[in-house]
Amino acid sequence: MKQIGDGVYFVSDTAYATIFVVSDKGVIVVDPLPTLGKAYLQAIAEVTTLPVTHIIYSHDHLDHIGAAKLFPASAHIIAQAETRRSLEMLHDPRRPVPDISFDQTYLLELGNQQIELFYPGPNHTPGNIFLYLPRQKILMWVDVVYPGYAPYPKLSVSTDIAGTMAANKKALDYDFDIFVGGHVDHIGNRKDVETSLAFLIAVEESARQVLVEKTFPDYLKATGLATTEGIWFAHDDYEKDRTNACYAQLFPAWEKRLQGLSRSLKSHCWAMLVGLAISLPPATIPASLPGSSK
Repeated sequence: MKQIGDGVYFVSDTAYATIFVVSDKGVIVVDPLPTLGKAYLQAIAEVTTLPVTHIIYSHDHLDHIGAAKLFPASAHIIAQAETRRSLEMLHDPRRPVPDISFDQTYLLELGNQQIELFYPGPNHTPGNIFLYLPRQKILMWVDVVYPGYAPYPKLSVSTDIAGTMAANKKALDYDFDIFVGGHVDHIGNRKDVETSLAFLIAVEESARQVLVEKTFPDYLKATGLATTEGIWFAHDDYEKDRTNACYAQLFPAWEKRLQGLSRSLKSHCWAMLVGLAISLPPATIPASLPGSSK
């Protein structure tokens, strides 16, 4: 645990991370991490005797909010409407349903502290939000940007890749110096978010290029797999072929910029190739945006 702003404390188990905010009226908890569990409450007790009055869910995933039941039942729980709908369907006692929800924006003011909540649209999950503390210039966005590290496999298992890219760009509209991404053992900064956007753009550009260089019909003609194993399995092999081409193109340029890339880059390439095939528009983000590789 360490203080990263006036009344703002960063807590981490080295793999997961979050913040809590101490005001003169009570404590605002963000993402009650199950890996911390009661240690989260102990960390708060080391700083203040004021009660926890509010809990904010960044999104609905159990690995980030699964200890919510350990916190005072009197605390208000706030989340985006999609997160609330998901939790209403799941009926998970570890993740109580929020009693306050919002569509796009919500301003939480508690005593001398203020947190702006904003939903940029579907990204990592439907309902995954930005949390912004304007006075401290802190931005939190969970499960997308991993300061210093490559994203979690398959582009952070994003449910909407185009939405994730658009949200990454939107995050840079905020005036912030400190970034909290929900993982790793340290805070980040604006450059980490810029690097994240540049990486996403680079993966998209590479995926588009390798698809143009060798189309599926061209692959079938070259390999003859359509006659030996059938079209269905041939497409699996085509995806592997194009994934390897994307990896070979990107890895030399990015291996020293993001830790762990050798473990996950192929999964990122595959996720983008599939995204281009099933959901992404012709040009998700122009290459001229800040952080682009061009």
